[in-house]
Amino acid sequence: MSTAGSTAISHSDLVRAAGRWLRTTARCSVVLEELCAATGNGENPDAIGWYCGRTMLVECKASRSDFLADRKKRFRQRPESGLGLYRYFLAPQGLLKPEEMPSRWGLLELSKGRIRVVAGKRPKTWHRPDDPWAFPERFVEGETQMLLSAMQRIKVRLGPAEFHTLMHERLMRPVHDPRAPMRLAQSTPASTS
Repeated sequence: MSTAGSTAISHSDLVRAAGRWLRTTARCSVVLEELCAATGNGENPDAIGWYCGRTMLVECKASRSDFLADRKKRFRQRPESGLGLYRYFLAPQGLLKPEEMPSRWGLLELSKGRIRVVAGKRPKTWHRPDDPWAFPERFVEGETQMLLSAMQRIKVRLGPAEFHTLMHERLMRPVHDPRAPMRLAQSTPASTS
């Protein structure tokens, strides 16, 4: 859909871009997009990713009215009941301003298919205990519920036996680090009789 020579960006476009940003730029090992789960606080983020035990939440806003309505949500008014150690709003370039962001929230902008961090935690920077962008007092149980819900859906789709095989025989197998030196098995001397 075109308006005044530019292409309007839909909410779905923003969610796909947020997931891609979390997987690539932020290097999150697990990313969930628009997963409806019983988190216990009513929050269902547009995208959330896990990176080394830390969570990054992205809420996508294609309009100012959606952004303004978001402030009324219970878990926005009480940040300790929200999800995400780091939290961002993603919007088309120029729709939102950094000074409009709630305390400790970052702003990501999408333009020409690329996401730019306007304000907030830069991905791939180490977490510090006194990080001004972090929400250490978040609702971690809700984040765990999202992961468990995703795993349960995989189990339903694969079936219990295939899920068990995937979890225990494939994923739980020790990982060989190709950079580690190869260890040769200790040979026992041949018996001399």
